[in-house]
Amino acid sequence: MTQAEPLGGLVDSLGVRHRPEEGELVLGAVVLLKVMEPDGEITMRSAWSPGLSWMERVGMQHAAAQADQPAREERRDAVPPPARLDLVADLAEDLVDEDEPA
Repeated sequence: MTQAEPLGGLVDSLGVRHRPEEGELVLGAVVLLKVMEPDGEITMRSAWSPGLSWMERVGMQHAAAQADQPAREERRDAVPPPARLDLVADLAEDLVDEDEPA
C-alpha cells in the first residue's frame, strides 16, 4: 500500500469547487472517491479531515446523500434544511444507543 497524500491537487483536477458565503468557516470535510482499481474494478474510497469522529463522518455522508437525492418539492418544503441536519444528529444518537448493552 502506498503512503497517504494530500488530496487538494486531485480534488482540484476533478473540478470540485465550493463558493464560501460571507463569514463561513469550513470545519471539516469528507471526500468520497470513485476509483478504478488496477484490475478495472470500480470501488469507492473515502478520506476525511483529521479530528472528525466516525459519527460526524457518517452524519456528513448521510446529509450529503439526502441533499443529492431528487425529491418532490412538497417533501423538500416540508422539512427545512436545518431540521434535516437535526434529523441526522438524532439518527447518529440512535446508532450509539443501539450499540450500548441493554
